Parts: sequence; structure tokens; C-alpha cells
Amino acid sequence: MAAGTRSYGPPRPAAIFVNEGAGSAASARVRDTVALARRALDADLHVTGTRDRDELRAFLEERLGTYRTVVIVGGDGSLGVAYNVVAGRPDVTLGYLPAGFGNATAHLLKLPRHPAALVGVLAAGDARPIDLVAVDDRLALFAGAGWDALVARRYAAGGARMFRGWATAVTASLPDLGRRHPVRVVADGNTIHEGPMLLMVASTTPFYGRGLLVNPGARPDAGQLMVRVYPGPAARLAQEAARWASRRAPAAQGFPATSVTIASLSSREIPVQADGDHIGEAPEWHFEVRPAAVRLIGKW
Repeated sequence: MAAGTRSYGPPRPAAIFVNEGAGSAASARVRDTVALARRALDADLHVTGTRDRDELRAFLEERLGTYRTVVIVGGDGSLGVAYNVVAGRPDVTLGYLPAGFGNATAHLLKLPRHPAALVGVLAAGDARPIDLVAVDDRLALFAGAGWDALVARRYAAGGARMFRGWATAVTASLPDLGRRHPVRVVADGNTIHEGPMLLMVASTTPFYGRGLLVNPGARPDAGQLMVRVYPGPAARLAQEAARWASRRAPAAQGFPATSVTIASLSSREIPVQADGDHIGEAPEWHFEVRPAAVRLIGKW
């Protein structure tokens, strides 16, 4: 059981945890969906509002108790915090009600937008164990190194104001497209890239936020990561982004691997994001697969 978790009495069936710090958690559509889900699952309701990962983790750990089904209402980052709380708890099943901006996980799980249909997926309870990526021991569904992590950092610093905030963060990060990171990427002991890089992704899902097909071939049940390096320059990345948006295969090659290391070949540190949250900058990062790390409800 996660540190700080309290357990009293017999197991309780379900709880819904709402993070109103997520982009659209306070919208009428999300409120209606939560009300439907609470009735359908006979679930307890817990509400917080934070964009601080440590605060959210403490909130979940304090209240997880003996719940068997835990539904997270928030963005990919909120769900990512839950992965780290329930990992190693095979008795706990996670559900997801998307209430962020990117909602990458909703595309993997094929979640419908209509509240009744979405609640129907939760009530059906088709849960599968899914693989995750561990970024220096932090669990996530997708992680990126380079330019997208800079965008994530600026999006959070600007208050995470949905599309407006994302557009502002992207615009502020455009000059960084001209400053590629010289890196070495090693996958399962083999160097797959050495030279300039704008973006590297390691994930067990093919999707980024808004359903962008950034890493095709990635699967949550393959027992390995899919790794892609987008070297740039900016014009080439723009072409790749057009492919992501139209869900066409990118030109960048994918490499299946269980363990990946990216190291800077200069004095510049490499920024990294996990599930859309900027987690830091360092000269070297290690990524590895964690098979069947959590159980997640979806339309499999």
C-alpha cells in the first residue's frame, strides 16, 4: 500500500476524485458526467483543486483507503499522479473522466465525449493491465525530452489556460526551435541517435494531447516502449507535426526498447515532461518500461 494511505474496515467499492485544478473540471459537461458516474457506480466523491503534483499525490494517498475502483477526473497529469499512487496495488482499478486540455489518454482508451456514453464505459468496467514508462522512477503513459517539455513548462507557468494558454506557450517556445540539443540516445544498449535533436518521445501510447499521432506503434500491452527521435530542424518538425495532426505515420523511425538513456553532448541540460507535466532538466535521463503497472478501464 502506498505510503500515507489509511485503511479502515472492509473494502469500499468506488470513489471519484475530482481535481478542479485541471482545465475543464469545473465545466457543466464534466459536472454532469461526474453526477452520472457517481450514481452509476454508487461512488464516494472527493474534490480538490491543485496543479501541484505533490499536493495531489498527498490528497489521493490520504483518501485511497480500501477503494477498489478509483475514478480520476482531471487531465493526463492528474491521472499520471494516480499511476504513481496505485502502482503495486493490483486490487485497485483506475477509471478516467477527461477534464484537461490535451486528454491524450482519452484517445488511447477510445473514450466517448457524451456523458452517458462515457459513464457507460466506466460502468462496464472493462479493465486491463497497462504498461507505463518510468522516467527516473516516475511513472507515466508518455514522456518527452526536448522542445515539448519547454512548451509544457511555459503552459504550466502561464496558468494552464486551455487553448489560449497552450497557444501562448507554443508561441513563446518558437525561438527554441532554432536551438537543437546535441544528444546521444541509447536504446537497449544500442545508440539509435547521436547529434542534434528537437524532440524525443518514449511511451506506451501512440498519442499525445488532442489525439496527435506522435508515436505510432506504441502499445500499452507490448512489454516495451516505443522510442522516436525527431532531430529537426524546425521546418522538418513542422512537416512531422502535420502528419501527427492528420494521423499519418511520421517520417521519424520508431525503435522498440525496454530501456532508454538520453544524454546531453553539451553543457545544456535536457528538459523532460511526463504525461504533459514538465518534471525538470538534467544532463542525462533514463526511461524504462514498467509492464502491467496499473489496471485501467477503457473501451478496449
